[in-house]
Amino acid sequence: MNDHRYQHINPEPLLEAMGGDAAACRHMFGTFAQSAPATFTRLEQAIHADDAGQVKREAHSLKSMTALVGAGVLTDMLKSIETQSRAEPPVSAQPRLAELQALFADVAAEVRHYVDQVGVAQ
Repeated sequence: MNDHRYQHINPEPLLEAMGGDAAACRHMFGTFAQSAPATFTRLEQAIHADDAGQVKREAHSLKSMTALVGAGVLTDMLKSIETQSRAEPPVSAQPRLAELQALFADVAAEVRHYVDQVGVAQ
């Protein structure tokens, strides 16, 4: 792959699932980089609006995306928020929002690094 040490994502499982095809993996990461930020913004808005249905949908969708790129900690947090939104008002996730925002930013930066650098390093 390259010499970058990822801390918030693990691209290896996706790369292995793609048969070692770095270009295909890079494309999948590029799709995440393009679509995940909008989904994350909708999740933030739903939490602030206390919209349980929207929180469940956006958390579930984003959880699938983060699992694909190997962002285990973020995936677990989104799963927790999705589950919590079924039992409690979504606004109850607001205290975790700063941590969620920071973690998403870290994941997005690492994904962007992968997209920008892996093709060059190969």
